Amino acid sequence: MKNLIVTADDYGVFPSINEGVKEAIRNGKVNSVACLTNYVDSVKNAKELINEFGDKVDIGCHFTLSSGQPLIVKNNSAFTNGGYFHDFSNFDINAIETQLDELKKELIAQVEVFKDNQVPVNHLSCHCNTLTTVKSLMQVYLDVAAKFKIPMRSVNIQPESKDSSYRLVLDILLADNVPLKKLKELKNFKKEIKQVVADYALVKTPGLLESRHYGPLPMIIITDFAVDRRKNQKHADLKRFLKEFEKSEHTNAELMLHLINYQDYLSGVDEEIDYPGINSKYFDSRQIEQKSILEFDFSVSPNITLGRWNNVDLS
Repeated sequence: MKNLIVTADDYGVFPSINEGVKEAIRNGKVNSVACLTNYVDSVKNAKELINEFGDKVDIGCHFTLSSGQPLIVKNNSAFTNGGYFHDFSNFDINAIETQLDELKKELIAQVEVFKDNQVPVNHLSCHCNTLTTVKSLMQVYLDVAAKFKIPMRSVNIQPESKDSSYRLVLDILLADNVPLKKLKELKNFKKEIKQVVADYALVKTPGLLESRHYGPLPMIIITDFAVDRRKNQKHADLKRFLKEFEKSEHTNAELMLHLINYQDYLSGVDEEIDYPGINSKYFDSRQIEQKSILEFDFSVSPNITLGRWNNVDLS
């Protein structure tokens, strides 16, 4: 039997996203949540998960360097502007590389804010993949995972074309803020990253990360007609992935989701929250992901069960 971990990202800040995640858990579609820990209500929101679902859901720390306020590196221009993390398009890799010790302290703090408040942390991931851009940041990410003996999200992103497209978008977004030499380093690190993680024996990951369910990107207009068409395409992609996973050498895989229950009463509360870095332009695509996963039947693959992060061997 193969184990599939189904993770909903970005929980802990916006009520519409939080409620979308809870709805998916209640319906048996999600059993893992990547939580942002640097919001004023992050601990409270995580404890709501524990109170409602107990040990039926794994809680993870979703490291961020591009949303909300830092816990440690406050008023540090390499990381922040006006007290907030630089948004992703202004992410300054070169400056952060000069302060890797500070980066490590910030990541440790983002885990410990949960652990110190009796919220178990079962897995690690990073918002916008900021920590997987270059080797130096990836090394700190791995060191923190090893320190806490917590498995982390796979860097074996499937399909590979999705990863290549994402890194192309990275190049475009960072072009005004990152020297050409660094952009080339980002491109080249894609070829090295799997081996870097494989060589770091103290940290384990699922065999692969399925990313086809994500999107579409916000510049694409989503009409009412397109919602069902895109939902059906996501179902076809999921069935294709499950078949590929069954035939693969991997025992564990993770499916990454971005969900939302976008109702008027929730969106009004969302607008009052002071937490830049989660782009509301993506909320339409989150609604399609929500509809898709709630209607998807995982029983089409009887040899795959919804697995947990403790299935990922850390020995």
